[in-house]
Amino acid sequence: MDFFTVRVTCGSADSEERFKSLIQDAVNSLHNRRKVQLRFQVSEGGMLEAVVEGRPDSNSGQDHPEQLIDLLTLGIAEYIIDVKEAEIATRVMKRDYSFESREEAQQVQQMVDRLLAEEGTETGGSREERKTLVQKAIREYLQTSNDLHLDGFALFRLKSYEDKLREIVDFAVDEFLLDKQYEEFIGLLQYFVYFQEPLTPLVHLMHKHGHEFAILNEQFTPVHVPASGGVVARIADQEMQMEDVIVSTLISLSPDKILIHTQDPDALVITTISRIFGDRVEICLLCPHCKPFHQEFRRS
Repeated sequence: MDFFTVRVTCGSADSEERFKSLIQDAVNSLHNRRKVQLRFQVSEGGMLEAVVEGRPDSNSGQDHPEQLIDLLTLGIAEYIIDVKEAEIATRVMKRDYSFESREEAQQVQQMVDRLLAEEGTETGGSREERKTLVQKAIREYLQTSNDLHLDGFALFRLKSYEDKLREIVDFAVDEFLLDKQYEEFIGLLQYFVYFQEPLTPLVHLMHKHGHEFAILNEQFTPVHVPASGGVVARIADQEMQMEDVIVSTLISLSPDKILIHTQDPDALVITTISRIFGDRVEICLLCPHCKPFHQEFRRS
């Protein structure tokens, strides 16, 4: 008699080989391996079928062996997470969201794929947590049925798991929209700076750490930084300060040249300033003024 039949649409040779390998490993790990045999076949609809059945000379009866259920559950869950997860997440994304262009959809898809690949994440749970949800649902199903249509099961019987994927998709979309609005705001600042007449010949930015700078004029005398003001953008209905007051101060000073003295030229704040002010910016990694400044800052 047949113990279990698992049907799936693989979609590629790699997917098919992965499915066969995981089911074969599950059966090979069975304690009484000689009591069962495994065969793969293609159904009339083109689906791949894995059939696990009792051998003719075995006295296995019609019981569903618990060990076999556990092993098949593990293999099938691994297959869904490894092969089908991105496909299911894409289905969720297309159902819940529409995008202005194919390029935008691809950018969100790439972010979703990156989040799915992370071993641990607060959004949508870790990979292992998601696999546990899938395992639980499959095991409950195989307790009462020996015929599993994997694509239909993933579509209709994995709601808790799908909810986790929806959290990941929602997070990716939110991040994409924030990035998009951030880029649009940077573009507006670039446009403003481009047409702005220089008011100050030179400004020295002495980078301490993070977003903290000392702003000096040509004579290396401190420039007063306004306590209020700042360039503020409305993003997702929240106020977001663009690099605190440093960008708004530089826009107010409108320097013809900005010399940034830093030991961390790849810092995000410096990248942002460089993008906004373009060829007005120069980076200094070490000069007679840098060394004593950074030494003094480290002592403070």
